[in-house]
Formats: sequence, structure tokens, C-alpha cells
Amino acid sequence: HTQSRCSAFEKTDMLKIIRITFYIVLSLFLLDIFDLFQTKIGFLKAIIYYVIFILPIPLLIMEFKTNRNLSEPILRKGIPILTIIGLIYLNPFKLIFQTQTWKTQTVELINGNKENHKVEFQMKDIGALGYAKRNAEVYYLTKHFYVVLSENYDDRNFIGTDWKRVDQNINEIRLK
Repeated sequence: HTQSRCSAFEKTDMLKIIRITFYIVLSLFLLDIFDLFQTKIGFLKAIIYYVIFILPIPLLIMEFKTNRNLSEPILRKGIPILTIIGLIYLNPFKLIFQTQTWKTQTVELINGNKENHKVEFQMKDIGALGYAKRNAEVYYLTKHFYVVLSENYDDRNFIGTDWKRVDQNINEIRLK
């Protein structure tokens, strides 16, 4: 009798771990999709994208097995369902190519008051289609994590004493 109680306890613990992992990954995925929070660590971004493809289905199955009553924790079942629908809408084949990170080619401007606030020319490898390019105003939280403040770079917005032009060549993609 104690064995069945123990295994049920372990199942709920496993469900909690999977649920927490799913919500963390979903949050990071949504922040990345909407360009609110970016990482330069390609491996981390790839893990986030692949886990968001895999985890909703087992989580949904476990939620239904744990609680067969459909109405009780409706949100616990609804979020994985909405995630699956959202992934289908966004086209999984298209999303697989989004796992590449933006690489800084040139730091064009640096804010004189905040060294982490920069305007950069960035590129991203998109496979056979070549490279996506953008000029982005970014704020670095750490060396590997940053927030995109604007992708609509315009020189007129950065005229003043706060900004200094540096045109520093970084070449993270290592183009010749």
C-alpha cells in the first residue's frame, strides 16, 4: 500500500517539475519571438525552441492522466493546448530556422552615460536564404543577454551628446 502512495507522490513531483520547466521555457520563447529578450548563446536558444516543440504534448497527457475532471484546473490544460495551436499557426518548419541568434557585426554607437546601451549592425544566418540583417538599438543586461529597444534605427534619433560614434568591427559571424 505504501508503494502506490510513494509512486503517486513521485508522479505529482514529476508533473510539477515538467510544468515549471514548461512555463519557464514558454516565457523565454515568447520573449524571444517578440524580440523583447535575446541571447547570444546559440545552444540555449536552440534548447528553448526544441523543448517548446516537444514538451506541450507530454505535459498535456500528464495533466489529463493526473486529473481527469476536465473543468477543475482548466488553465493547466489550456496553456499547453494554446501553445500547440500557436506553434502550428507560427509554422514549426519556419520556427526551426529561427534558432539562430543575432550576431553583432559592428557596434555603431555607444551611449556615453550607459556603456551597455548600444546601436549595433547585426546579422543572423538563415540557412540557404543567406543572412538576415538589422540595425538594432540594444541594451545589454550581461555579456550574453540583451533587450532589443528598437529595430528601426535612424541616425536622427541618436544625434546629441549622449551618443558617441565608434564603428567598432566585431564580426561575430566571421565573414571575410
